[in-house]
Amino acid sequence: MSSPSSPHADARLSPAERAVRRRLAGLEEAAAADVRALMDAGLALMVERGDGRGPRVADIVAAAGLSNDAFYRYFSGKDALVEAIVDRGAQTLAAYVARRVAAAPDPASAIRAGVVAVLKQVRDADLARQTRAVLGNSLTMAAGSAHVSVRLVDELAAVFAPHVAALGGPESAARTIASSVMGALQYHLFKADAPDQSETDALITFLLKGTTP
Repeated sequence: MSSPSSPHADARLSPAERAVRRRLAGLEEAAAADVRALMDAGLALMVERGDGRGPRVADIVAAAGLSNDAFYRYFSGKDALVEAIVDRGAQTLAAYVARRVAAAPDPASAIRAGVVAVLKQVRDADLARQTRAVLGNSLTMAAGSAHVSVRLVDELAAVFAPHVAALGGPESAARTIASSVMGALQYHLFKADAPDQSETDALITFLLKGTTP
């Protein structure tokens, strides 16, 4: 069966319907570009400020080359933009960790790779500044929104879960690993002190012992 967006489906549309579809596709692409520009500008200003209070809307739209009207077309306010940036950061980190975990040859190596991937955010200066800015600004999010730490723990726990299960550990151990490595990440980020290899190895050994029955 052809999907609605396939060439065969488009061929069944009238010329007027095809014109509307092309117009809507163009509007969607333009809107996506505007949202990316606002989020990129917001993140860059968060990193630049480094105070956890977040940039002003006026500064964000100026940096993005857009207008206040454009900003409020997509976001209800600064908190909504911060939430979008935080969510994107959480998804990016979780996806990176998932790729590193997937490349590991066995479950124990997968957990080790995941922990190392998370803590890499501290060792890389640019990543550390961005991650610190995202975590710091997540505190300004609206009360009804889940804190970035909760989102990250849930997403990382889902990455670790199959490997924990393969080692015979309980389902809750995946969340414990995710919570522990997130705690280590935040501690070292805000202390501005990357863990050395022995400290990383000790954390991994501890977590693996708690995972196996």
